[in-house]
Amino acid sequence: MSESERAVIKKGIIIILILIAIPIGVWVWYHLRQARYPQIEKILSNPKTYEGKVITIEGEVTDRTSFFIVVNFYKLRDKTGEIIVVTQKSLPEVRSKVHVTGKIDGVFRIGNQKLMVFIEES
Repeated sequence: MSESERAVIKKGIIIILILIAIPIGVWVWYHLRQARYPQIEKILSNPKTYEGKVITIEGEVTDRTSFFIVVNFYKLRDKTGEIIVVTQKSLPEVRSKVHVTGKIDGVFRIGNQKLMVFIEES
């Protein structure tokens, strides 16, 4: 086998390895990223675990409200549940995907619904 044939084979092997490594890397990155944030349902079902701790959650904004720029809040939903986020920042657009860092401020029941307030860090 000539030197140029070996070089072509080496380049082919490198290309194949890159083509295999990229999708595996993307898959690993995606799953590690998903595991990084607690699911809202886990927070709702066991708030004492998260109370007083700074955590980050992510999801889709389903509703938003502003009362004279004094109180801004929005509802954030992931595939497991929904939580109210109080913020001093500008409100995100409805249907936008966001991740937010803050603390749990209160848990209360209204009928059969358990509601929790999450205060975003400024």
